[in-house]
Amino acid sequence: MNAWAGRGAVAFRAAYRSAFFEYLLDPGETALRVAYELGREAVTRQLSVLDLAVAHQEATLSAFAEGSFSPEDAKHVAEAAGDFFLESLATFEMVQRGLGEAREAALVERRQTEMSRQLSSFLADASLALDSSDSLEEMLRLVAEQARELVGADCCVATLTLDGLPRAVEAASYPEIDRRWTALIRWLDLSAVLRVVRLSGGSVRMDGGDLAQLPPFRSPASERPLRGWLAASLTTLNGGELGAIQLFNKHDGAFTEDDEAAAVHLAQMASAAVERARLYQQHSSSRSSEGRQSEPGPGSG
Repeated sequence: MNAWAGRGAVAFRAAYRSAFFEYLLDPGETALRVAYELGREAVTRQLSVLDLAVAHQEATLSAFAEGSFSPEDAKHVAEAAGDFFLESLATFEMVQRGLGEAREAALVERRQTEMSRQLSSFLADASLALDSSDSLEEMLRLVAEQARELVGADCCVATLTLDGLPRAVEAASYPEIDRRWTALIRWLDLSAVLRVVRLSGGSVRMDGGDLAQLPPFRSPASERPLRGWLAASLTTLNGGELGAIQLFNKHDGAFTEDDEAAAVHLAQMASAAVERARLYQQHSSSRSSEGRQSEPGPGSG
């Protein structure tokens, strides 16, 4: 324990003792409220539950040392001491748990922000403009992995529809030990999926009950029971369809609005990367065509 924490513990024990004695004199809700505040103060002073227990023990021993109690009075003091301590301890644990959850949420948010930043940098990489199927598949694989981790899903599949091919480029992320996702992905009717996403305004999330009623998910071919589905469309700059990102089965419950917003954001970044690749290809093809036309023919010159 550092010096600051040590001084804080001493001051806390003195405050606890004083409040406890007040409670013994007037064991009402007002004095018990002080025990609640002492629990909060212990967390603020960065004290441990052991510090709280020591403060209580010292206060209780002082109460018995400074007075002569009959067996019946001693019983009441002991009961009052238990009530006072439980009130402080309950508050201490509640505040500690709240702080822990807040810290965990902050860590998750920072990690998600960093992941999003890294993905954004990757998608802006000029090498993706080569428009090769390998580079696009690499991009989709990273998008699928990041989307699956960001929202905590069991499976994610990202698909591009290019040049009239419904599944020109596709990548998926799921646990390697569970190959049943492979069958589900192979079976999915992407055209039907895109139709549902389009009618939902570009993104959709559903739980297992509603999901079973959708045409794309009615077939018994899938061995994987679906608890939830989240999808966001990949679109061109003028609103044309490029494909979709789909996530299945959130780890701990149903997909949320925040999950949907994250999927839409990733879909927008992926769409922009694909569009840059297409524009680069068109520009390169145009320059190559102009170069061939400007070359001197045989016998010229």
